[in-house]
Amino acid sequence: MVKLNLPLRPWVPQWLGIVTMFVVMFPIIMLNGTYMGSMLEVSSTLGILSEDITMGYYAAAAGMAVAYPIIPKIRAIATPKTMLLTDLILQIFLSYICAQVGNMDITIICSFFIGFLKAFIMLEFIIQVRPFFSPKNVRSEFYAYFYPIVFSGGQISMALTAQLAYYYQWQYMYYFTILLMLIAIIFILLFFRYAKRPMRIPYKEIDGRSMFIIAAALLFSIYIFTYGKTLDWFSSPKIRIYTIAIPILIYLFVHRQRTQEKPYVSLKPLYHHKSIIGYTFMVLVMFFSASSSLITNYLNSIIRVDSVHVNSLSLMLIPGFIVGAIICFWWFRWQRWRFRYLISGGMFCYVIYLVILYFGITPYSTYEMLYFPVFLRGLGMMTLFIAFGVYVVEDLDPKLMLSNAFFLISLRSVLAPAISASFFSNLLYYLQIKGMNTLSEHMTLTNPLASSRYAQAINSALAQGHGYDEASQLAANNFYSTLQQQSLLLGIKTVIGYLLIAALVIAVVSAFIPFHKTLKVAVVKTGDDMV
Repeated sequence: MVKLNLPLRPWVPQWLGIVTMFVVMFPIIMLNGTYMGSMLEVSSTLGILSEDITMGYYAAAAGMAVAYPIIPKIRAIATPKTMLLTDLILQIFLSYICAQVGNMDITIICSFFIGFLKAFIMLEFIIQVRPFFSPKNVRSEFYAYFYPIVFSGGQISMALTAQLAYYYQWQYMYYFTILLMLIAIIFILLFFRYAKRPMRIPYKEIDGRSMFIIAAALLFSIYIFTYGKTLDWFSSPKIRIYTIAIPILIYLFVHRQRTQEKPYVSLKPLYHHKSIIGYTFMVLVMFFSASSSLITNYLNSIIRVDSVHVNSLSLMLIPGFIVGAIICFWWFRWQRWRFRYLISGGMFCYVIYLVILYFGITPYSTYEMLYFPVFLRGLGMMTLFIAFGVYVVEDLDPKLMLSNAFFLISLRSVLAPAISASFFSNLLYYLQIKGMNTLSEHMTLTNPLASSRYAQAINSALAQGHGYDEASQLAANNFYSTLQQQSLLLGIKTVIGYLLIAALVIAVVSAFIPFHKTLKVAVVKTGDDMV
């Protein structure tokens, strides 16, 4: 077994130290301030908007992005045991607040700090167990192990949250993660050694002003795209104010990084062409992955599937993650084919996924029909994330790695999902209204089919004992419900059709983009920036 530098007590075997790190990591990869899997139950219980849950979910990702650049400074003044225990105790406290407080503003703030603290444990886990996954510290090999674990944790969290919320209460997911974190604390106390280190908090080295500015810019951006449709976009004073504030905040942030002797993050990765290409493709991957919201709409409104099964479908991503990781592991190790074919192959997974959805989604389709396309989405997503995770750092100065991690998380995990979800939600709403108007033009009594169904609905209502006026209203409501379903299905298929064309174009073009001039790709070592 590879020797790890774990801070263990003398009598503790190394394998138990590795188990301890996984016990710590398990609740963290499932932890969040708000859980998408319990959205329906929380909304109905507290009388809040589903957008509030979404805002909290993305706020946690923003917290992770903001935390990454300062983690090395904190690690320098705190032992792993101190940092992990402090972090876990604070996470328990914040999770308990989220479970007990019904005020979503407080929950969103707690979500941000949960994400902020989550980044410290994630990076500590990476640093401690990296040699276990890749003894030679090869980045592609480590990603092939680490990415499936992290992304699978998110999918398990959604499915488990839906189960606990459906059969018990939505707070039970918080209590479950609190229990797991308490177990993790016990493991750390038992097996990690005690060590002293001078506790000098480097206030002067932490650029709090930059952190505040970029955190505000990210949260304002999330707010605009999350609440835009609900608040009618620029009819809302908040959205107007935030829209004006964001460019000002970005300008202040960029100016401060350029003028500071030791900036919070370096802007140099943004001048590196490989970084820009990698960021762009990762945003595109998240854009296509966000099409999962179309499947959710289809399951909820067309074939009437309960929330447990809707969220359990995400578990089919996990086999795709594993297969994608295996492909990337051996692709980078063998170095027999060009990098662009790997990218093109990943995009063609999305093409096949969208083809199956386009031709397979009907009012009479089955839930099981979606297993294979969701698997393909997981396969394409994992392949492209690992590939571009390696690509963006190939020629990057090691001193810029943490800055690259900041930009990568901000774009991939914060802005891209929020913007994509908003785009699909608004486009689908527009297409549904347009479809309703088109279909309703033909739903008159002069249409033999419509007239026959209307008469059948009235007769059915009359047979159930309703009066004629009430039966007529029920028949009209039945027609309206049918129109809604048909227009929604038409809108979903239209959006999927556009996505299919875009994915096919990108897949074909990717096969000809010279990402590398040579067949072999340089072996990139791991670092403390792993994201």
